[in-house]
Amino acid sequence: MSVTTRDASILIVDDEPLLADTLATIFQRAGYTAAAVYSGEEALASIAARQPSLVITDVIMPGIDGIALAKTIQTSNPNCRVLLFSGNAETQDLLDAAQQEGQKFEVLAKPIPPPQILAKVASILDHECPSQT
Repeated sequence: MSVTTRDASILIVDDEPLLADTLATIFQRAGYTAAAVYSGEEALASIAARQPSLVITDVIMPGIDGIALAKTIQTSNPNCRVLLFSGNAETQDLLDAAQQEGQKFEVLAKPIPPPQILAKVASILDHECPSQT
């Protein structure tokens, strides 16, 4: 079963509150239920409470980074899709390490124009797929 805009819930995770809040607002205005949190730790608590359809997370964050968060989500919430985004060159090393462990993630580069991220999310949510994109 695919998820439609009306019943999709999106969690934005970024240690930059302005960016996380802005993305949540963009998704809310597009008809999604969206919330923002500012750390991997907050994300895990929010995911347990909200069971989002999609988590969009920054990769480089203090504490639990986006790759570790994505791995945890895939294990504990396999129906939740994960999309990573980053504006940091260090991301490639983390992605390479995850790939060596057999996990592949798609990463969008920051900054992300709103039409581009809305189209990407619609594509993810309109297709039945595992949590990896």
